[in-house]
Amino acid sequence: MASLGKDMLGRFSDEIADKRILAHNNVFVSVYARNCEVRRIDRATAQAFIDRYHDLGNTNCRYRYGLFVTRKGHSSVEVGTMVAAATFSAARKWIKGERTVRSCEWVRFASLPDVRVAGGMGKLLQTFIEEVRPDDVMSYADGAWSDGDVYRKLGFKEEEPKVFPDGSKSLKFRLKLTDY
Repeated sequence: MASLGKDMLGRFSDEIADKRILAHNNVFVSVYARNCEVRRIDRATAQAFIDRYHDLGNTNCRYRYGLFVTRKGHSSVEVGTMVAAATFSAARKWIKGERTVRSCEWVRFASLPDVRVAGGMGKLLQTFIEEVRPDDVMSYADGAWSDGDVYRKLGFKEEEPKVFPDGSKSLKFRLKLTDY
């Protein structure tokens, strides 16, 4: 994983870039997912949050979820604050043998730049799976930002990465929820 510099954070304000660099170096506020709840959020809320805090910005998605603090615990983050958001595609269907498989993509995940939510990605993913019931969920991780370990911890298996002409790569992961 590359070390972060302001050159990698060019689309962000200096304040957000500074917070992301600190968080990358393990200087952040911790929130526990057990002190949060997942709620569906509208398109405008998801777009504003992801445009502000995700390095690729927003893209249209069918399913949008926010993670909101419901109990302060030991954190300094106020109750009611949305600390993370995740978006997922509509199911894409394909035939595998005699079966139709419903596959969704986890398109975006973003959190406040100086907050790490322990268990937050898992809680958002679990809510999505319970509501939508896809056969699998796939996602990509930018190799410059992540080695994809968080996906492995959530049960995803790594597939063939996509390598671009400039040498950068996206790591591809899939979580199979049914046998196919």
